[in-house]
Amino acid sequence: MDDLELPTEEQMQAMNEEINKMVQEETSQYFRAKEYKFDPSGLVTINTQQEITGTKIFDKFSIKDGTANQLLQANGDTTEVGDFLPKQYPHAFGQMIIEPNDDIRNQGLRLMKNKANWDSFVLTGCNVDPEDRDGVWKIGSTSSQFRIQKQEDQAYDLMGLIIDFDCTSLKFNNEIIVPKPIEYSAQQVLSIGVFDFFTWGRATLLNKRVYISIVITHANPSTNSNTGYTLFSFVYDSAKPKFGGSSYNIPLSAIIYMTKQATTPVVQLNPIPIDCHTDPDGHVKINAQCQYSLPNDFFVHICDSYALYNQS
Repeated sequence: MDDLELPTEEQMQAMNEEINKMVQEETSQYFRAKEYKFDPSGLVTINTQQEITGTKIFDKFSIKDGTANQLLQANGDTTEVGDFLPKQYPHAFGQMIIEPNDDIRNQGLRLMKNKANWDSFVLTGCNVDPEDRDGVWKIGSTSSQFRIQKQEDQAYDLMGLIIDFDCTSLKFNNEIIVPKPIEYSAQQVLSIGVFDFFTWGRATLLNKRVYISIVITHANPSTNSNTGYTLFSFVYDSAKPKFGGSSYNIPLSAIIYMTKQATTPVVQLNPIPIDCHTDPDGHVKINAQCQYSLPNDFFVHICDSYALYNQS
């Protein structure tokens, strides 16, 4: 026992440090094993339906058998790019900006219908009421024409600026601008009452005006009329007056001969002016204002013209 030599204080301190180091290393290894224990439930496996919670960032993903024309929806379905179009809802406010690309051949906005021969128009204007067409213009095409016209005139095929698809004619309010029109007249078909006769004259349509120079002979033993009397009517709409606003009667110049002299040839006497007009339906009438007591036999001469298109 006398040969045993106790460690010095420095040696004891070194031994304690070595022991503490070993304990710390063992403890650290133990906790690392606990912390990084393998858990297979955290892996994404192939051919297995799994729910992933959290955010995963991928550089790229693809769908099996997918194409460049498909969009992936949030529910996992796909839709064609052509079917995924922006929709404008009624009363919605917004602005659409179309940015051109580097190919001038593909620039612009294309509006088409999915059925042949249907109208396709763009509306522009400043009326916020969708049921009020005042102040709204429509620009677009039908099956045979390109049109620029007020929306309230869409029921009138003759109004506005019209270009046919062959690009051979340009019209404004049904007046031919190109090519220059050739003047021609068209005699109109008229209907007349059973007691009235066309003595001479005609009604002619020329350059959007109707020219009337007609003599009517009336013979009815029981006329006795002091109200408006219809002499004749235009059969076709092409000669009836048309109005851009509210319609009205168009006055015409007329003279009535109240006395017939029984001679050979027959002579009409006592000419006096009488009110005459054509209404929007193409009926030419006399005596609506004067309200003379018309005789059984009278002779009326109408000589005047009126514009086919009128603005109130």
